[in-house]
Amino acid sequence: MSELRTKSPADLSAKLAGETRYLHDMNFPGQLVGAIYRSPYAHARILSINVEQAKQVEGVVAVLTADDLPSYKYGPTKFKDWNLLAKDRVLFIGDEIVAIAAETKEAAQRALELVEVEFEPLPGLFDPEDSLKPGAPLLHEDVEANKPMQVSVSRGDLEEGKRKAAIVKGGRYYSNRIYQGHLEPVGAIASWSDEEGITIWAPSHIPYRARETYAAGFGLPEDKVRIIVPPIGGSFGSKYVLKVHVIAAALAMATRRHVKIILDRYEDMITAHPRVPLTFDIEIGADEEGHFVYKELTVYADAGARVYWSPNVVSTVCTRADNIYHFGSVKSEGYLCYTNNSPTTCMRGFGNAEMLFAVESVIDEIALDLNMDPAELRLKNIVHQGDTTLHGYRLDTCKLDECIEKVKELSGWHRRSSLPPYRGLGLAVANHVSGFRAIDPRFDGSTAVIRLKQDGEIEVETGEVELGQGMSLTYARIASMILGIPEAAILVKSGDTGRYPFGIGTLASRSTVMGGNAVQKAARSLAVKLKELARETLGEAADFREGAAVLEGQTYSLSEMASWYRARHAGEELEIKETYVPDTDLPDATYFGHPSPNYPFAAHVAEVEVDPDTGRTKVIGYWAVHDSGTIIHETMAKGQVLGAIAQGIGWVTMEDLLVKEGKVMNPSMMDYRMPGAKDMPEAEVFFIEGEDPNGPLGAKSIGEVALDPVPGAIANAIAHATGKRGYALPLSAEKVWKSLQNA
Repeated sequence: MSELRTKSPADLSAKLAGETRYLHDMNFPGQLVGAIYRSPYAHARILSINVEQAKQVEGVVAVLTADDLPSYKYGPTKFKDWNLLAKDRVLFIGDEIVAIAAETKEAAQRALELVEVEFEPLPGLFDPEDSLKPGAPLLHEDVEANKPMQVSVSRGDLEEGKRKAAIVKGGRYYSNRIYQGHLEPVGAIASWSDEEGITIWAPSHIPYRARETYAAGFGLPEDKVRIIVPPIGGSFGSKYVLKVHVIAAALAMATRRHVKIILDRYEDMITAHPRVPLTFDIEIGADEEGHFVYKELTVYADAGARVYWSPNVVSTVCTRADNIYHFGSVKSEGYLCYTNNSPTTCMRGFGNAEMLFAVESVIDEIALDLNMDPAELRLKNIVHQGDTTLHGYRLDTCKLDECIEKVKELSGWHRRSSLPPYRGLGLAVANHVSGFRAIDPRFDGSTAVIRLKQDGEIEVETGEVELGQGMSLTYARIASMILGIPEAAILVKSGDTGRYPFGIGTLASRSTVMGGNAVQKAARSLAVKLKELARETLGEAADFREGAAVLEGQTYSLSEMASWYRARHAGEELEIKETYVPDTDLPDATYFGHPSPNYPFAAHVAEVEVDPDTGRTKVIGYWAVHDSGTIIHETMAKGQVLGAIAQGIGWVTMEDLLVKEGKVMNPSMMDYRMPGAKDMPEAEVFFIEGEDPNGPLGAKSIGEVALDPVPGAIANAIAHATGKRGYALPLSAEKVWKSLQNA
């Protein structure tokens, strides 16, 4: 445990001891309880809203409708389709219509029961392809054909590729709607003052982008909105930006008191913004020797009723996997579609993991037809160090070939042809980014402030956010290695737009490389300043090394050095601020560019056992080999991989947020099954290390690439065990059993 202890308020040991104060644990004097009246219809016109009786409930302080609030078009991306509350129409079950603040939870609940809304139900759209058909009702009148975004990508001569193809495999694949399953429920606390504006305590891991979004929603300048991030109890992408945050703020502005809204699990799940469900029509062609000659893709994505972060998922689906293999030529069409389902958003893997489920499945089918080892087929077609990929990724480092060879060795891949019936081994590979330039075309770097405190301890401030991935430990280790001081003497602070440097936030696997490079740069500058300070104070022969000033065998502590600096600078602390600006290219209109400082790779093998009587799949072994450059903190890095394996097992074999005509059918953790400890097999994680020139201490990312190959590896193992290919996630016991009956 000692190696996992830091001074961070989100420290792992504090979480285990129950000392961490999450949003639910926070309360302010005079705080009110917020509640939301939501639409019971997936699509309906609002004919009237009557809140007079609700206002009369004892203890109710404010009841707000859209008529009480500003009406600006806003949203977290360039697609501005959000409102604060629904006014004329509701677009999904759970759409927010009335906001209430009361002295107690009971009073708020009683007021909710007395809200009267008259609806005229309207035809609903629940399938993304149906929403594109001529004559479908428009959900947003300013968006043609319910299609807020279309991605078209083309490289090489696709027709020539098709002429060269000796074998073509593919089909229609589906990735499912899954709930992020965060332990901490969704919520927010907000306050308002005329001097400071809005303050929102919200577990967002992109607080600066949230600030920009919410300021636009209220028509305020950004410096009138402050986001403070408490320790986050899980997110996996679900808590970037949320209407709950702005509704709490609206109630705080109306009441001039703190307002707290915490959703219970039922309300959280019926209004959840899950992983974007995708439908893929995919085809890959190969020549007689197994060289890929083309890949063609059409994908339909269900955005739900409003745009959260689904556009970025669609663009990732249409491009990312093309940077693993030399496909020769590619053509991708992606359609983002409005429906009357709850809005969808990103989740760990961000479209890449879904796409790789389809791509890696098709590649195994090609190998089967060629009578070729699937690992050999991949080795024949993968990218290598020094390559520039089809879409412009410059691979300064890439050890994917070594990952494949090592995972074959660890898993005993040679056993594949001699396994007992209904046992299978499946392999899949993956890539990802370490930050992505297009997330914010204006700036994609990171800034860090490093400060010598009077007691000799070091503070690091960053705009990135700790959400449990180990960022604070990583930054403390980077600074400690450069300065030669213990990690325990370093406090990493983040998560307050009013205090800490600007940052894009924790998404796109960017925290280690983007934020870590800024911390590395700041720590190196501080080391230089400390050396100068030692010489100014002790003489030219003095030096700074191993965390102390040194002269003629005498050492002087950082605490003494802090006093020297304060005496020379009017009591100020020695503070350095550095910004890391990555050497990346914003992808152009054709999606060509070098969007990340570096790219991690991975190869995974899953071993499964399928019960032919029930169809149930048990993952009985798992091996994961990663090229993530230098591993800065092995325990945390392994934790990321093991967590991703567990998450992937749930995704592929059991999890499914069932929705019927916009209504979530399994809105409880009893009915939405997630993996437990007994579902986790023995797993071996191995890192093929090597220093990447663009990462802090040589590191690349690991958070999302750890999940990316899991669906493909398990799907391929099931297909190997049963001889039946699964095309739709999850590959549940029912689906596998049915496929076995169709022998």
